[in-house]
Amino acid sequence: MITWIKLEKGTLQKFVDDLFETIFSTAHRGSALPLAIKYMFDFLDEQADKHQINDHDVRHTWKSNW
Repeated sequence: MITWIKLEKGTLQKFVDDLFETIFSTAHRGSALPLAIKYMFDFLDEQADKHQINDHDVRHTWKSNW
């Protein structure tokens, strides 16, 4: 069973990698920020506002380490 799980993970890993590459890549859009990243950064800003986190360094760290 462990071998099957490893095989399945290896088989799916390429598709998962390709999915994230398609979502987050700027290669086909020039230098425009992909919408998925913009929405994620907007979400982080909303959460910081919701929790009253006003420290610019904290907000920057969240976006740098996602």
